[in-house]
Amino acid sequence: MKTNTFFSITILLIVTMFSSSFAQEDTKVGLPEGAIALFGKGGINTMQFSPDGTQLAVGTSIGVWIYDVQDGKEKSLYPRHFDEIRTLAFSPDNKILAVYGGQKDTIQLWDMSNDLNEPIMTFPDKSARGTELVFGQDNNKLFGVSKLGFFAEWDIETGNRLATQYYAKRGLVAAFIPKEQTLACGDTEKGEIRLWDTATGSLGEVFKEKQNPNVSNTLSRILGGNQNNRKGPVGIETLAISPDSKTIASSHIGNIIKVWDVTTKEQRFSLKGHKEAIYTLTFSPDSKILASGSADNNIMLWDVNKGQLITTLSGHKNSIETLAFSPTETTLLASGSTDGTVRFWNTKTGKERSIFATGHTASIEAIAFSRNDTIICSAASNGTVQIWDIQTGKKLPSPSVPHYDSNSALTLSQDATLLVCNGQDTNVRSRVDGISMHTRSHRETRLFSLPTGDELKSFPHPSEDLALSPDNNILAAVNPRQQVVQLWDVNSGDKLFGFGIELTLQEKLIFSHDTQYMAFYNYHDQTQLWHITTQEKVDIPNVKEMGVLAFSPDNTTIAVEHPNVDEMRVISLWNITPTGIKKHKEIIPEFRYGYTSKLLFSPDGETLLQLHKSAWRSHIILWDIDTDTELGSVFGHTKKIETLVFSHDGKTLASGSKDGTILLWNWEKLMKKVGKQ
Repeated sequence: MKTNTFFSITILLIVTMFSSSFAQEDTKVGLPEGAIALFGKGGINTMQFSPDGTQLAVGTSIGVWIYDVQDGKEKSLYPRHFDEIRTLAFSPDNKILAVYGGQKDTIQLWDMSNDLNEPIMTFPDKSARGTELVFGQDNNKLFGVSKLGFFAEWDIETGNRLATQYYAKRGLVAAFIPKEQTLACGDTEKGEIRLWDTATGSLGEVFKEKQNPNVSNTLSRILGGNQNNRKGPVGIETLAISPDSKTIASSHIGNIIKVWDVTTKEQRFSLKGHKEAIYTLTFSPDSKILASGSADNNIMLWDVNKGQLITTLSGHKNSIETLAFSPTETTLLASGSTDGTVRFWNTKTGKERSIFATGHTASIEAIAFSRNDTIICSAASNGTVQIWDIQTGKKLPSPSVPHYDSNSALTLSQDATLLVCNGQDTNVRSRVDGISMHTRSHRETRLFSLPTGDELKSFPHPSEDLALSPDNNILAAVNPRQQVVQLWDVNSGDKLFGFGIELTLQEKLIFSHDTQYMAFYNYHDQTQLWHITTQEKVDIPNVKEMGVLAFSPDNTTIAVEHPNVDEMRVISLWNITPTGIKKHKEIIPEFRYGYTSKLLFSPDGETLLQLHKSAWRSHIILWDIDTDTELGSVFGHTKKIETLVFSHDGKTLASGSKDGTILLWNWEKLMKKVGKQ
């Protein structure tokens, strides 16, 4: 009977890491046995200045980064559960930072005067689901506004929940006015705004929208529906309250901002300018300026009193996710974008002051080690390419490659000297029935040299999957327009040969380690194996729904995942022989919800790594090939793992994730951990 030794490697990254000024030993503090280092800071979700303006906290997909505003020095704060951060709040006296983790549903309090090694308090609360956290003016209470329609109140000294109230239906957009203990609630469907008194539980009247029959009828025709009952754009997407509590700003479908008077509950202005969906709104400390950030990559500054556009701030390469004004330097605005940067702006001059922080990365789609294993290179879903020195942990200059909203396909060469990508740009628009996204791939697939980023050549077609041969001489690409796989000579740019396919959403290409074979597979039972030199198709066993495929290091074996005759998902090993492909053995994993997204042989060919995905996360299952025994599982990332690769010396395993980070693992220590020497 097969026995499984299951171990879980959970990352408890309470550690200061990876500023260019940090020493090598700092990059290893707090890592568990088997893990060597972590690169990347995760994607930017939210930002908050401390009340004294000296620090900027950035919440990401893996934790919190604290920046000194004057010198830019950074330190990391990782909640105990290594969670994705959605909300941050400083206490008015600057002493405490409240952090809400969106996956674990926990709120943690951190003492900012200490070393940030441990939170001083944790509120595990499933009903929180906070979209906003606010401290009371006396520093003794914390208020939470919930996506589920709840308002909660905690005592900071004891951690006890003082009250929980249901203020409205779930799914509303809400913002809290701490001075008045009042919630502003925005309806995501009807577009209505009401004030909810948390003390009495009473819900106020609906804010009154300005009526303009001509505009109303025109918008009604554009958006559809009955012209008699539609007053214009509906559905509130974002809500913000001015520091003086006199003004509310709301963004609506149709990329429109509305400004409301809290006292009269009447609409003052309707602001139009953004071309795509508005993701974030914030007021200046004096309540005179409203800043809006959009999927059109721009920040707009609006005069709240006049209802006029002051200026447009351009510089980010991707959508604006979060904005924050300094509470002490009224002309300083910070912006966080999916392009991975935090930028500082002078709102008086309309000029960018600095790219304040970098290294916040979108989903990691490809990883490669340099030939001597001293450098690791990563390519993210938005086209960002980053390079790190493995020994020092320092981030090296990034290549000057084009920056797209996303990529239809990208790949790195195995020696980190080439990048191939087919970029695509996205239009994100607000519609009556929600957000509409339209992506458009560029017509050319482009080849770049690394680390410089110089473009070497382009190939005249879009791509949905790409693969470079291990010797860097051949590029394989799935051409979605012609529904073919094409192989190109990288050096000359000439097409070698191609073959037809039936297009699905899951095309994959992979070369054998000696570049003698290339396999194409997807879920439409179209798996094809080609001998590169002879350009001949090789017959393979007739199995259905092959999900993933991998070549062994000695190129004699293929591992595939597929259902067997009993409809159980199994892993089959096939031998490549001069007379054809022959089945060698079958590994039957225990049933798990989810699916296998990748198979990878260890450098010695004795262990098979199975990347298993389920829900929002994934883990790596290790198999002993000789005994068909499951050795254990490796966990670490907060989101799904997208790529796995071994260093050239076989000593290090790198995993890249949607959380925007790369983890390096000592392979020898992992094998010892599972009892395999």
